[in-house]
Amino acid sequence: MQKATKFTPPGTPYFKENRPYPAIKERRYRLYYTMRAISCTFITLTLLVGSLLTSCIDDDFTTNPSHILAFSTDTVAFDTVFTTIGTSTRSFRIYNPNKKSLNISSIKLADAERSGFHINVDGMSGDQFTDVEIRGKDSLYVFVEANIDPTNQDNPIFIVDSIVFLTNGVQQDVKLTAYGQDVIIKRGETLTADTRLTAERPYLIYDSLVVAPGATLHIEPGARVHFHHKASLLVQGRLQAEGSIENQIQIRGDRLDRLFADLPYDNLGGQWGGIRFYPESFGNKIAYAYVRGMSSGIVLDSCATEETRLEIANSRIRNSSGNLITSKYSRLNCWNSELSDAGGAVLALTGGIADFTHCTIVNYYFYDIITSPIVTINYCAAADSIDGGAPLLRARFNNSILCGKTSEISNIDFTGSHIFFRSCLFNSKGEDDDNFINTVWGGMPLFKALGEEHYYYNYQIGSDESDAKGNGDPAFATPPLDKDMYGNSRTERVDIGAYQYVPQEEPEE
Repeated sequence: MQKATKFTPPGTPYFKENRPYPAIKERRYRLYYTMRAISCTFITLTLLVGSLLTSCIDDDFTTNPSHILAFSTDTVAFDTVFTTIGTSTRSFRIYNPNKKSLNISSIKLADAERSGFHINVDGMSGDQFTDVEIRGKDSLYVFVEANIDPTNQDNPIFIVDSIVFLTNGVQQDVKLTAYGQDVIIKRGETLTADTRLTAERPYLIYDSLVVAPGATLHIEPGARVHFHHKASLLVQGRLQAEGSIENQIQIRGDRLDRLFADLPYDNLGGQWGGIRFYPESFGNKIAYAYVRGMSSGIVLDSCATEETRLEIANSRIRNSSGNLITSKYSRLNCWNSELSDAGGAVLALTGGIADFTHCTIVNYYFYDIITSPIVTINYCAAADSIDGGAPLLRARFNNSILCGKTSEISNIDFTGSHIFFRSCLFNSKGEDDDNFINTVWGGMPLFKALGEEHYYYNYQIGSDESDAKGNGDPAFATPPLDKDMYGNSRTERVDIGAYQYVPQEEPEE
């Protein structure tokens, strides 16, 4: 049987020698032209209907004064804005809740020349827009930024403006607010002489701040020191950061805005580098300070242990994406302080001497997987088991809380070592021995807040039922440890941890 060729439409070379029979050829011609006519008709109708629909949508505007806009918010509020430093971008949406299209006659910033706010409407930047169309049941985005000029004042200045919308003769607005704060900027400075950072205005550090050998950096009560991304404080000389109970020092990143509506950047680790003390640096002190948001935390490089490298007192050191405090063959003394939350260890101790009394040492870090025990200990074997080398770790933990989402301490045998835990509270269960003395095993500190849902953590004792209450050893509550960092007395009762339990006052009926 003769095999028919593949059908070839008109316009191509004609039939091969083994062409199909005439009847089959005729039917194929008819089918080809019929399908072509249907396709052309369908395309024409589609274009016509689309054109008619577009014409209806574009032309069907309402001018009824009762048909106005709706907004996703009535106020766009920025946190404190450093003058000359631009903010991150905030946004809100304009809604047309009506079936018909609206023509927004005017969108403008009320005080664009003086306020420092800038807007972008549906992809177009400017201070004023006219005849902005928005279809029925549709919406547009408005983006807002602020760049505020210096105010030449120490205190923040409240800045307010509004975006005014005119639609069908009806005026509506969305308010814009921010606090403008003058700031002292330091870029890559090396301090070769004694220097003081005061409380009058915040400091913003770019490219790190170096304290050279022989120089002392004094940070006064109430001072606010902000570090830009990856900037660090590098101490080769000496740091004296001493606040007061009324005026704590703030050391943190420079992101004053929010990642989400309920999550300030201030809560996150990794906002700036951290504080590093070089081997030649001794006699450093951090007191009544709130230090947070670091990447590498506080690092004490290797050195001799005869002198104290760093004393931390009445302070909160929080939120590091790496280790919170790393001490290598150094002498560290910490008391009445909260050390909390890290992607690595809260304390990474290798050799040297370390003392922690009335400390709350916890890790409920929420923003990444925790990679190490809360207290990670190295080089702590019995004194006669290692010959020579760097000094073995001698560490004492007194009246301190150790708990969190991971193991409290490294899983090693402390027998014969100089590591001691006296009157401490652990989440885990265990038994006392020569290294663990008067321990509260399986304890529940019942903190005020472990709010992963709202990103709020408060490690003060929050309940009268807390196992930390009254279980501290009075021998470790002598002055200046007879009060916690907020001045609450330990005279009548000694609680474990950095904070004494203070009952909440019942609201009056």
